[in-house]
Amino acid sequence: MAGPLHTPTRRQVLATGTAAGAGVLLSGCTGDPRPARLGPVAHVTRWGPGPGDPAGARRGGKVVTAWTTEAQSYDPAIGWDLHSWEAISTVLHSPLYSYDGQNGGPAPLAAAALPKVSKDGLTYTIALRRNVRFHNGRPVTAQDYVESWTRVLDPDVASWAGSYLFGIEGAHSFYEQKAEKVSGLKALDSHTLRIRLAEPDVLMLALLCQPYTAALPAEEIRRLGSSFGRTPVGTGPFRITRYDGKGQRATFQRFEKYFWPGTPLIDTVEYRWGIDYAMQSLQLNGGSVDVLGEGLVSSQAARFTADPGIREKFVHPVPIRGNQWLALNLKRPELRDRRVRQALNWAVDREQLMRVTFGLSDPWGCPFPKNLDRYQRTAKPYTYDPDRARALLREAGVKRLKLDFPLGTQEPWPLLSQVLQQQLAEVGVDIDLRPMGQPAFDQITAKGEGDMYGSRLYLSLNSAAEMVSSNYTSDGSYNYTGYKNQRVDELTAKARRSRTVEGANSLLAQVEEELVRDAPAVFLANMNFLGARRPEIHNYQMRGETGTYYDRLWVGR
Repeated sequence: MAGPLHTPTRRQVLATGTAAGAGVLLSGCTGDPRPARLGPVAHVTRWGPGPGDPAGARRGGKVVTAWTTEAQSYDPAIGWDLHSWEAISTVLHSPLYSYDGQNGGPAPLAAAALPKVSKDGLTYTIALRRNVRFHNGRPVTAQDYVESWTRVLDPDVASWAGSYLFGIEGAHSFYEQKAEKVSGLKALDSHTLRIRLAEPDVLMLALLCQPYTAALPAEEIRRLGSSFGRTPVGTGPFRITRYDGKGQRATFQRFEKYFWPGTPLIDTVEYRWGIDYAMQSLQLNGGSVDVLGEGLVSSQAARFTADPGIREKFVHPVPIRGNQWLALNLKRPELRDRRVRQALNWAVDREQLMRVTFGLSDPWGCPFPKNLDRYQRTAKPYTYDPDRARALLREAGVKRLKLDFPLGTQEPWPLLSQVLQQQLAEVGVDIDLRPMGQPAFDQITAKGEGDMYGSRLYLSLNSAAEMVSSNYTSDGSYNYTGYKNQRVDELTAKARRSRTVEGANSLLAQVEEELVRDAPAVFLANMNFLGARRPEIHNYQMRGETGTYYDRLWVGR
């Protein structure tokens, strides 16, 4: 956001005005152009893995979801933005496993059972369900998984997910074009898949929950060519029947041969995009859209949470595992000094900062999310101590530090950055806010430019090992800041090789202690997610790792 920083009083006026105006905004459009009617009762005894209860379910109807932007791709090897991710995770494709309940671990989805793992932890043998079909009607075989994963590893496909499969024996050699096939992948028969790893990996089962590991039909990829990313053929509960780029909408119809009998309940899902956040709020209340795909951002959250009645009607809080932080570019000489990085962490008043997110973040001064499965935290989070920050800067010989702060359009960073600017100035650190479009921001930060900038990560692998491996190890795929710490690298590698979650977590607790001590970033917040849907949409369920579960929604008064 350009322009001078508002004073605290001005920020309070803006927050109060936004909250008080919620009733005006949301009550200004109250008609329902698509009155919901109760469909026939659905006899569903069990959903696929994931949250929700089948009690009271009804059949039929249509659900419309609003997005701000077009998806990158509905090809699970390519798409990774929020719009793409939900479509490939819960609509179009079904991987072997999926997370169970609201907080549970992997459970069989397209697989018939959990894998049989060899004593050395290297070989996974997976039996497939025999009733899984592609949207073109062809049965899925084990060879489809071999070919689909080989495609993800093909450098010509340029999949962002390729490195996630490097733990499979021969995967890296194939990626580097030193081998003609991936030696660790084999179809033992039409319904038995064998995976052999180069070394044990505690994240392997979670990787098999990811959409990029779903089976794809090679014949459809060849037939559709470049169109596959917009009109893919998968195994999910819905099949795509129309993609209208000009009209900015995509239509998905219930797949009659979906392998979880009785689901999905609704007939149609329609995605619409090109709708800004303010218009999404109006359309949700007016009934022309049913679900906000990205949930509430901070500017909307103020409107929807101020009035308890509106909050109860539209808002659905969802527990997620994710953090926000400020990346620090260690190419900058002053930022190579640990004392300076620690000072920046003590200088931030997280309580004040998170008040402007209206419930979408909680203050949190540690690098890993608060609530992790079977994790015992030993690190002590940073808190607000400006005197300690000033003392550390003096000790490091820094009188006045000036930092470049590139800034994209993604909320809540435009507002948070202004509050940060004021807080850091109080300890002798000036940040120069440099606003730009989000694509430009993504490009320059990936090149390692900018001294400090906002970053965040939702965990999709349900382990802090994902956070460390991607952001804080020397070869991390998103480590754009040049951070290197041999102890972090060694402990993380050892944690990944652990045979149990508990064993991995005991090592990761040591990693977190080291990261707090070394302060490679300014740790800000634990993220929350506020889903938003019309009250006529029943059994609305989602997880941060996937998105909305459309297979179990039902429509009615």
